[in-house]
Amino acid sequence: MELILVCGPWSSGTTVVAGLLERLGLRGLPPYFVTSDPRTPNSFESMDFRRLIGELLDENTLRMRVDWSQAKQRLFEFRKRLEQQADDGTVPLFLKYPPSALLIPEICQVFTTRLVYVLRPMQAIEATRERRNWQVQFGAAGAQALYPPMFQALIDHEFPTHLVRYTELLRDPVAHTGQLARFCGLPADAAVIASAAATVRVRSAT
Repeated sequence: MELILVCGPWSSGTTVVAGLLERLGLRGLPPYFVTSDPRTPNSFESMDFRRLIGELLDENTLRMRVDWSQAKQRLFEFRKRLEQQADDGTVPLFLKYPPSALLIPEICQVFTTRLVYVLRPMQAIEATRERRNWQVQFGAAGAQALYPPMFQALIDHEFPTHLVRYTELLRDPVAHTGQLARFCGLPADAAVIASAAATVRVRSAT
């Protein structure tokens, strides 16, 4: 089972990127978590995946609840369950949930994984958190905890990785959507790419 894992802290633009992946033809794992932000009510975060990661680590403290071997075993069981339920295992699956960045090596050992890193300046991340009136870990504090393990994985391993700068995506969504499609190995033609990219609204800094 091939997995596209969208990696990035809360408020970094991962929801927009995950939405593009679904519109390009990747399969998610609904139902998705609904947020309190009217601008992005659909988080594209699988409730099943959120539940699994939440059992492995604490969203509030970003500390592990189990040891690494247990985490890997739970991920393996999750993959087996998905394989049994899959109608079409040839279409890559995408998953997204910020704390999963702490488990990138384990996830990549269990799944055939391609990583999509979403990058956004800390100041913009914190501004979005403040607009949403979310807890502190959903802004710059969370980014400071999640970006280091993401880049440690990038340095220490050779996992296929595509970097998306959120501000650049907003400036030229068609070009970046096309790059995403090619990285994911999708046979998306120009019309499909343009249609997906058209859903990326020009947003303010927050």
